[in-house]
Amino acid sequence: MAVHIQTTSLDGALAAFREGEVKLLTEIATALAEFKEADEDRRRLLDIAQDLREMFFLVVVIGEFNAGKSSFINALLGDELLAMGITPTTDAIHVIRYNENSPRKANIREDGIYEWTHPNTIATGVALVDTPGTGSVFQKHEKIAKQFLHRSDLVIFVISAKRAFAETERLYLELAKNYGKKIILVVNQTDLLNPNELREVRTFVERQAKELLDFEPLIFLVSAKDALQARRNGQPDAGGIDAVKAHLRGVLSEAPPAKQKLLAQLDTAERTVKHYYDAAKSKYDLIGADTTKVRDIQRELETQSGGLNAQLTRARADIDAVFEGMRMRGLEFINKNLSLRSIGRGLNRETLQAQFTETVVGQATRDIETATGDYINVLIDNSRQYWRGVINRLNQLRDLMEQEVGGLDAGMYAEQREALEDAIRIAESELKSYSTGRVIGEMQEVFATNTNGFLLGFSAAVIGTLVTILAIAAPGPVVGLAAAATIVAAPAAALGGYVAYRYYRRVARDTKDDMNKRIDAIEKAYHDALDNLTRKERSRLNEYGKQVLTPIFSRLQVLSERYEAQTEGFRKYLDQSTTLRRGIEELK
Repeated sequence: MAVHIQTTSLDGALAAFREGEVKLLTEIATALAEFKEADEDRRRLLDIAQDLREMFFLVVVIGEFNAGKSSFINALLGDELLAMGITPTTDAIHVIRYNENSPRKANIREDGIYEWTHPNTIATGVALVDTPGTGSVFQKHEKIAKQFLHRSDLVIFVISAKRAFAETERLYLELAKNYGKKIILVVNQTDLLNPNELREVRTFVERQAKELLDFEPLIFLVSAKDALQARRNGQPDAGGIDAVKAHLRGVLSEAPPAKQKLLAQLDTAERTVKHYYDAAKSKYDLIGADTTKVRDIQRELETQSGGLNAQLTRARADIDAVFEGMRMRGLEFINKNLSLRSIGRGLNRETLQAQFTETVVGQATRDIETATGDYINVLIDNSRQYWRGVINRLNQLRDLMEQEVGGLDAGMYAEQREALEDAIRIAESELKSYSTGRVIGEMQEVFATNTNGFLLGFSAAVIGTLVTILAIAAPGPVVGLAAAATIVAAPAAALGGYVAYRYYRRVARDTKDDMNKRIDAIEKAYHDALDNLTRKERSRLNEYGKQVLTPIFSRLQVLSERYEAQTEGFRKYLDQSTTLRRGIEELK
């Protein structure tokens, strides 16, 4: 709602500061365009920018209907310019600007504002503003009054002595106070009370202002009716109006009205910017905390993934120790049983098998299963604990965002909430997969197959070779091995002891090599099984981070950058305002 009235001319530095302030207000209003909730604040800033172009110092009179606002303004003017009555007579904004001439007729503009001119508006460059009554049955009039409040450079709040401090008055005073306006209270219609009642009213108003608003304004007791009657009768001042005029002249004498207006509206701009700066900073801090939480989860995921290496290394070392022990016992078994001294003992297969199983294999199978089982249990337990932690953290993040939803961008929040829900569902699915024992079952099957294959393959090969060789010089044939014994005995008989010795050494070496290859093969099979399990677990963790957490982090990053940019923008406006204020205040 623009008030187009005659502009007060400014020269020199004040004119430059006025242009700088108008530019700043316009830029701030433009920046607020992206905030849906900022429509009223944008309008206020544009309104006061327009007021700065016209440069009238606006003294806005607010109060409930029938508090005598129009009568009070007429008393200030010393002229019955505005309509007065016992019913609400002011249903629009009336602006009385300073001018030496008073045509006593309002210019009604297209926006419904009544413009008057009068020579007694306290000082040159001052405009008095009469507003519709608060608490009026005309709700739209009350809205107009409230909308104009922010444009004031000074507020005079008129209260009826007969019904001081109604609820609507408290709300309007609080609004004016929050806008950072200079406020004085005028208790009108004192002609209706006796001196004792006036003292009680004054004490009541002072106490209410202090208790309800933490506010100690100047309070004037007046009777606009008595002042106007004295004016009609040509009598000296009556009704306390001159005290109000003296105070207003004192306020205006502190600095030129134009300078005060620039500072007063700069206050409004700063309060508005500070509100949005704090909101943006709060959002930035909250999103930063959320981003940190996601980063923490990602770091934990990486730590969990890296921690698998240490667990795997320990498990492999335990398995390698078992196989190394079995390897050493196997070599000792071969050396003991495959020597020239052993020739002719004629041990049977069952005896050698029993010795081999007892001395070489021994507890190796159980030790391997224990080592691998321990690794699986640690892996599964840690993974369960990890995924439970992920679920708890995501739930906390979701709860936190529930609290923030009022301040977050609705569209971004909806996407973020959906992403968090998906992340939680996936984490719960992962946890459930561990709870079923599927991973343990798969690994146990691999280990059982490897162990059985080793016992059947390696022991059969070694025992078969030993039985064959040891049967060469046996007193009687070994069932099933006569042909092999003949093959071995022939070169021994033909070449003598040296050749036989060389032959036994080669057979022993080949047997040992075969045993080492078989142990290496099963050891590798165990390593591969553990590596595959670890790789699958690491892949599971990495994929979760990549497919689930990274999109959440990306969305948070977008919000974070947005709020950071907003915070920096509002900080820039506050800095510009501070510079303007310093320059205006330094003007003499």
